[in-house]
Parts: sequence; structure tokens; C-alpha cells
Amino acid sequence: MEITVFGAGNLGLACCAVLSQDNAVTLYTTRPHCEQESLAYTYEGEPDGSAPFAVTDDIKAACKADLVLCTYPAFLRQQFVADVEPFVEEGCAIGFVPGYGGVEYFCQDLIARGITVFGLQRVPYVSRSNWDERTAGILSAKDTLYVAALPKAKTEEIAALVEKLFDIPTVALREFLAVTLVPSNPLLHTSGAWGVFKDYKPGDTYPEQLMFYEQWNDDTSRFLLAYDDELQAICRALAPLDLSEVVSLREYYESPTPGAMTRKLKSIRAFEAVKVPLTPTPEGTFVPNWNDRMFTEDYPFGVAIIKDIALMAGVLTPTIDALLDFYRAQTGTSYLKADGASDKDTAASAMPRNFGLDTKEAFIEFYQS
Repeated sequence: MEITVFGAGNLGLACCAVLSQDNAVTLYTTRPHCEQESLAYTYEGEPDGSAPFAVTDDIKAACKADLVLCTYPAFLRQQFVADVEPFVEEGCAIGFVPGYGGVEYFCQDLIARGITVFGLQRVPYVSRSNWDERTAGILSAKDTLYVAALPKAKTEEIAALVEKLFDIPTVALREFLAVTLVPSNPLLHTSGAWGVFKDYKPGDTYPEQLMFYEQWNDDTSRFLLAYDDELQAICRALAPLDLSEVVSLREYYESPTPGAMTRKLKSIRAFEAVKVPLTPTPEGTFVPNWNDRMFTEDYPFGVAIIKDIALMAGVLTPTIDALLDFYRAQTGTSYLKADGASDKDTAASAMPRNFGLDTKEAFIEFYQS
């Protein structure tokens, strides 16, 4: 199978290392490269097989594939879609790994042309890779993957393909919205950052670089669970869409109480390296980095989307409102006015209203197609 991977970051290189063993893989990157490259590849610390793959910075050539995988962060995906749209052909499938962040709204014209668009709920691997060093390391792999596609009728076919490619059991989700609303980074990152910075005032500094989950406490877990409860209420309000596969964090982490959630998150080894988004000062102290992806990605492509859907569904969300108020107070960024009307930064988000999906009826119809 001819596969093009967009993105030479941790996940993109891990995908190249795995998929090139049995497929004709091309990596698209504008970083310095040869026409053929290979990677020093390790799987859970052990050297594994590695195969050469093609590399290109020609976007037209990159789109001549049976399958295109986009591993870009959410804030680059609208431009990615605009870049590939003139060149991908009917019969191609475009996958987003992972698929949250409103990617489906960017892809409406592609879907109308006969392109299958799909997204994974979560990444297949925790990985550490380095293009400059030509290394790809998979620290751990998911036991099961969950995928959905648009058109909806393509989901079973895509699930079988993903399972074959990644050699990981893959479940076909009932709804693509179960990918969009998966309670991952837009809940964990924003709740954790709120826990650290909720009392921050301009001029405050921190004496050292803080580790994200070391700072996590029961108050933060209480906030996270309240946020999670609001998300579950939104899912229930969107019937007839079946969003039972948006699994509550209480269930996903087997942590029904704040204390249990705090203990669980602090025990996950893959989380140990996550840092609080801070920037060093010339004086050797640290201040919040409001340009970190925990803010520039998880708010416009996470919190804002969830809030917009809540407004359409008629669900009250005091916890989500508190997050948006916090972000507005600290950065001046405002996606919505108090009455739910669009505000000055609405267009910088992936809220459904920006793509003509501004009523509950139109929103549900989009996902049932």
C-alpha cells in the first residue's frame, strides 16, 4: 500500500518506522532530507526492524497515495487540508492521528468529493523520535485503537485497515463525534494548567521548572471530574447520536473520586516527563508560557469546540465557563461572549459555528451522513 505520512515529529517518525516494514511509505517534510531515509528504530527499548522510506517536500507528489496520515498538531490541520485538497484524488483516505480538534469540519469539501476522512481517538504509541538524529522510539503501544470515518459507512472498512497496518486490535466507533469529544488533552491539560495558574497574577514567578503531574492535587482532580461530567451531559443531550463510546475519565482511569484520580495520574510513567508550561526569565526564575500548545491548541481546538456544542445542545457548563473565563483573564483571548454570541477570537478556533453547523439539527445531520 502506498502511504504518505505528514509530520516528522515523535508520532510521524514512529508511524514511518512501523508502516515502512510492509508498505511503500513516503514522509512529507520540509526539513533537510535525502530522497531515501531510514531510522534507528526501537520498540519498548529493544531494537526492531527498520526499512527505508521515501522523503519529499513536493506536496503534489506526497498526495499520490492510497492513504495519507496527518500527524500534525491541531493548529496546523486547517492549513494541511487546504494544502492537500487540490491534489488528493477520489478513493484516497486521509487519516488524522489523533483525530480530535474539529478536523472533520475542515474536511467537508473533501468528503463531498468522495475522499474518506478518519480519525483515531488516541495515538497508537507513546513515542520519542528525533528527525535530526534519524531515530524513532516507541515507548509503549495502545492495547486497542478506536477509529471513526466520514462518510460513516466507511468506518468498518477503515477499522480493518488500521488494525492491519498497526497490528493493534481496532474498534469501529459508532460516531465520528466520539473522536472529536474524546476526553483527552483538552480536559487533562487545561484542568492541570488551571490548577497551577488559577491564582496567578502578572509579575508572579516560579523558582524552578515544575513538573505537570507532580503539581496535580485533589482540587485539580475535582475540577477535572466536574468538567468530565459536563462533557458526558453534552453527549447525552445529542441523541439520536450514540456517544456512549466517549468514555468518562472516571471509567477510563478507573478513578471515580478526586483522590483516586490524583493517585492514578501521578502513577502513570509516561506522564512523568510532562512539564508545566513555563518560560525561563533572565533572572533564572520562570513565568507561564501562554504560547504553549496546552493553551494555543487545547483551548481553540478543544474547550471552545466543546462549549459551542454545549450551547447547541442546551447544556449548562459552569466548569467549562470557568476555564474560558480564566483563559480570557490571563491572555485576553475570547472565543465567546457571556450570552454565547461569537467574540473577537471565534474565527481562530474550530468551533462548529465557523463551518455552518450552528444548530443542533444541522450538527447532528452532518454526523449522520
